[in-house]
Amino acid sequence: LVSSTTLNDLLLRKDMCSSSCGIQLRYKISQVQQWLRAEGLQQSGALEELEPLVQAAQLLQVKKVTEEDVQAICSLCTVLTPQQAVKILQAYPLAVGLEEHVSSRFISIVERQLQDQYGEGPGQLLVNTSHLFPVHLPFTASPLHLDELHVPDTLNVPFL
Repeated sequence: LVSSTTLNDLLLRKDMCSSSCGIQLRYKISQVQQWLRAEGLQQSGALEELEPLVQAAQLLQVKKVTEEDVQAICSLCTVLTPQQAVKILQAYPLAVGLEEHVSSRFISIVERQLQDQYGEGPGQLLVNTSHLFPVHLPFTASPLHLDELHVPDTLNVPFL
């Protein structure tokens, strides 16, 4: 849900398509990835669900000028559809003095190469936010039995 909603927002809002937003997004994703690893949830499938968002954040940060940059973008965008990568590049704004605007020629070269490399695909731009997958959390039984617990009367929970 987090990955698909954030990616859809990125695709729909031009104000999120900048290098600085890419840096912030990549940092926040890395925090989630670290938490998943710390909790032993590498095999849950959540890391794979974050991959399109990781690639979108990296796409915002990569240089977008030369022919070598086209190759870097094409090797980077393995999970994003060509339509999604092109939409992010088209939304990339011109920030005064900080970043160069991505030329339409550059975008068309990237689009053509991505379509040659990965095929036309279904043309999906937005990600389905209603798709949820189960996360299996490890269960550790408590060494205490419930009948051994004493709930103080001051808590005012007589039903326990």
